[in-house]
Amino acid sequence: MKALTSFCLIVSLAAVVLGQTQAKDGESRFLKNTHQLIYEGHRSGEAYFSPDGGALIFQSEREPGNPFFQIYILDLETGDSHRVSPGVGKTTCAFFRPGTDQVLFASTHLDPEAKAKQKAEYELRAAGKQHRYSWDYDEYMDIFVANRDGSNLRRLTTTPGYDAEASYSPDGSKIVFCSLRDAYPKEKLSPELQKRLEMEPSYFGEIY
Repeated sequence: MKALTSFCLIVSLAAVVLGQTQAKDGESRFLKNTHQLIYEGHRSGEAYFSPDGGALIFQSEREPGNPFFQIYILDLETGDSHRVSPGVGKTTCAFFRPGTDQVLFASTHLDPEAKAKQKAEYELRAAGKQHRYSWDYDEYMDIFVANRDGSNLRRLTTTPGYDAEASYSPDGSKIVFCSLRDAYPKEKLSPELQKRLEMEPSYFGEIY
């Protein structure tokens, strides 16, 4: 029995080692010549290429007075970047519209408490505290479209509740996005569902 157990353990360990080796080999076939594109800001991420491959749209924490993500475009030829979003509140999920000079993103800049929330976040960080990462599904998050220079900002969604995570169809005529609108107004929910909205808001997310 001991011999059988030892043999099974050896086989299991060998499988783990082999799997790790294969994973590393597989990864090396796909990720080569990697290099960092963005150095400015506290952190940056969720970047997408423009259809022609000449620019990158991304979110970054770098706006003075705002600890939250704002949307920027990086010119991959010159290395210059500029902000597209209003600079207030939170933003996420930017995307280029094919065949146009437009981009879309989600933003909470219309939240009347946006600046107060920025101040509260700075105070929390100054106290040496930080949130455990979780997406908050902010009910003031709505989808906006603008030109690449940030001009002609226009709101696309107006229903109460979180609207974000949008992408364009290949021809640029439609968007697909996530919305929690069926959970609002919150007062219509049962006490159990109100608690679930507080603890697990993603449960209410639907695709539109």
